[in-house]
Amino acid sequence: MSTQANTALAIGVAAVAVGATAYALSSKSSSQTTKTFFSANEIGRPVNDDNSESSSKDDDEFDFVIVGGGTAAMVLANRLTERNDFKVLVIEAGNSGRGQSAARIPAAFSQLQRTQHDWSYWTVPQKGCHDRELPWTRTKMLGGCSSGNAMMFHLGAPEDYDEWAQLQKGADGADGWAYKGFKKYLQKFETFVPHPEVPCPTEERGKTGPVKTGYFGFFTDIGKAFMPSCEAIGIPHVVDVNTSKGTIGVTRTPTYIDPQGRRVSTEAAYLTREILARPNLKVVCGAQVTKIRFDGSKRAIGVEFAEKRDGPVYFVGARKEPRNAIFILTLDSTPAFLNSAGAVNTPQILLLSGIGPEAELSKHSIPIVHHLPGVGQHLVDHIVFNSSFPTRPGYHTGRFLRPKNAWQRLSMARALAQYMITGTGPLTTHTQECMAFVRLGDGELGRRYGGAGDDDVEDSTSGKGAPDVEMMVSPLAWRDHGHKMFDVPEAMTISTTLLRPTSRGTVTLKSADPWEKPLIDPGYLTTQHDVEILVRGIKLAHELSTTEPLKSILDQNVQHPLLDHALGTKSNTEIEDIIRRRAETLYVVRVSYTNPVGCHLSRLLTDVIRSLLAPPYPTPHSRYHPSCSARMAPLEDGGVVDTRLRVYGVQGLRIVDASVQPEIVSGHTAGPTIGIAEKAADLIKEDY
Repeated sequence: MSTQANTALAIGVAAVAVGATAYALSSKSSSQTTKTFFSANEIGRPVNDDNSESSSKDDDEFDFVIVGGGTAAMVLANRLTERNDFKVLVIEAGNSGRGQSAARIPAAFSQLQRTQHDWSYWTVPQKGCHDRELPWTRTKMLGGCSSGNAMMFHLGAPEDYDEWAQLQKGADGADGWAYKGFKKYLQKFETFVPHPEVPCPTEERGKTGPVKTGYFGFFTDIGKAFMPSCEAIGIPHVVDVNTSKGTIGVTRTPTYIDPQGRRVSTEAAYLTREILARPNLKVVCGAQVTKIRFDGSKRAIGVEFAEKRDGPVYFVGARKEPRNAIFILTLDSTPAFLNSAGAVNTPQILLLSGIGPEAELSKHSIPIVHHLPGVGQHLVDHIVFNSSFPTRPGYHTGRFLRPKNAWQRLSMARALAQYMITGTGPLTTHTQECMAFVRLGDGELGRRYGGAGDDDVEDSTSGKGAPDVEMMVSPLAWRDHGHKMFDVPEAMTISTTLLRPTSRGTVTLKSADPWEKPLIDPGYLTTQHDVEILVRGIKLAHELSTTEPLKSILDQNVQHPLLDHALGTKSNTEIEDIIRRRAETLYVVRVSYTNPVGCHLSRLLTDVIRSLLAPPYPTPHSRYHPSCSARMAPLEDGGVVDTRLRVYGVQGLRIVDASVQPEIVSGHTAGPTIGIAEKAADLIKEDY
C-alpha cells in the first residue's frame, strides 16, 4: 500500500475514532444496570414439582402470558401493562436486541441471518421451484422480524382491510377490521417524522405513536433515476403510499428508521427501559415454549418452557381468581395466554399442544385437545425475483460495505465516521430505495407485458385499487439472499415481488419433538397465475432498465452470465423456467462488514461499534412475509380465530401475530401486524 493510501486510511481511522467518541457520549445516558430480563428458572417451577400447576415460582401469578416475544408481543406487553391491575409475562426463545450492532445500524440488518439470532428455517423441496429448498429467515429475538427486516414502512392497500372484514361474513366485530375502523390502529402506533428532501402531507400520518417512521434511509442516484423511469412508462409518482387514497404508484421508500439513523423495532419502540421497569411486567429471554396445557374443559391453564433440549422443563400457570388469565400466541385466554409466536411457530405450538387437524395430531401420537382443521393451513408468502443489471462506475454502494481495495476501505471508514457522528450516510441504507406498486394482472401495464394475447389473468387482488406486484430498486446485486455476491464490479437490482399469490401452503410437524423444526411448505408457484404475473413483472423490470434516466446509469456493454439485461427479451417459456430456478422468498440482502482499514484495527473497530450500540434499540427481522396460517375467518372457511382473535373451541387462548391475517396484504406485513396488536390490546382491555 502506498504512503499516500496509508495516510488517507489513517485519517479515516481517526475520523472513526472521533465519531465513536461522540456517539458513545451521546448514548451514555441510556445505560442502566438494573435487571430487566429473567431466566426460565427465575419464573417457572420445574414440571416435576408437585405444585407446578398451582402457580409460578414464588407464588407469582400472571393475568396474561405472552408466548413469543415477536413484533406483536412488544406492543401487547406495553399496552396491557398500562393497566396496573394486569400482570403480564413474556416468554421469548431469543434474546434482546440491545447491544447488537445488526439491530441498530440499518446497513447491518442481515448480519442476524443464519446466526443464533435466526430460527434458520428452510422449506421442504418446492415443486414449483424445481424442487429447491428455500431459506426462511425468522428473527429469534425480542421484536421478532421487526428487528431483522429491511425496515420498509408500508401498510398495504385500504381494500386489503375491507377484504378482511368481508371474509368474516357478518360476524360480530367484523366491521372493526375494515379500513375505516382499523385505520386508527395503523395511526396509533406511528409518529411520522418529516424529512426535508421529501415533502409529504401529514394529515393521515400518525403523530403520537411509539414507532418513528419517515424517509431517513440512504438514497442514491439509482433511486433518484428509478422514479422518473417509472413515470416515463406510466407508473405515477405518489409521495405517500400509506393513505386512504391507495398505494398504486412509485415513491421513495418510507422506513422504520429514526432521524438519528437507527432502526426502529417494536422492542426499541415499545419495550423501553421505562416500560421494563413496570412492576407488573416480566420478560423471560432464552426460553422456548414447548407446550400449552389445558384442563378437562379445554381451558388453557399454563405453558411449559425450557432453555435447551436436554435441560429442565418449567411450568408457569395463570391467575385463577378473581379473574382467569389469558395466554396469547402471541397466546390468550380467560387465564390469558396470548400467542405472538408468528406464522411458523404459532401453528407449531398449537399442534404440539393438541390443537389442529385430527389426522396431523394422530400421525404424531399427540393427544387431541381440540380438532381445529385450519391450524397450519392457508399459509401464504410473498415470493420475489431479482433482476441484476451492470452500472457504470460510482453508482454501486458495495464500496462502502464490501471494500476491495485501500481507497474503498477509506470510503467505508469515512462512512462509519459519518454514521457515528451524524447518523446519516451509506450505513443508513436498507438496500431498497424505491417501491413501485402496480397491477399487472389487468389494465394497460398488464396487457403491455402479457405476451401473445391481451387477456387478463385471474384477479387475486382485494380490489381494483390494490396492486398485485411491487417493484423495488437497490444499488446492490446478489444471489442467495446476499450469501453469494457475484463477480461483477458494479451492479444494481430491480426486484419483482408477487403481492397476491394464489398458491397456498402449510406448516406441519416433522415429529412431536418441540425442538425439531416444523415442515414448511409455502407451495410457491404451484398456480399458473403466480408464474404469469412474475413473467410480466420481469418484462416490466427489463423495460425500466432501458428507460431514461435509469438507462444512462447502466453499462449495457458489460456481459456476465449472472446479469439480466437480456432476460426481458426471452420467450415467456424461457422466463418461466428461469423464475422457477431463481425465485426466492422476499429476501434480506446479506451485507458483511469487512475490515475498513485492512489492518489489526478491525477488531477494535468492531468492538467500538458493538459497545456503542448497547442502548435500547433492538432488531427486526428480514422481509419474509409468511401469513395466514392461523387465520381469522369463520370456522367453516378454515378459520382458527374469531374476530376477537380467540381460538375456536378452547378457552383462555388468543393469537396476535401475522398468522391471523385472513389474506396476505398487498405490501409489507410488519405495519399491519403492529396494527393488529394495537387492536388486540384494546379488545382484551374491553373484555377484562
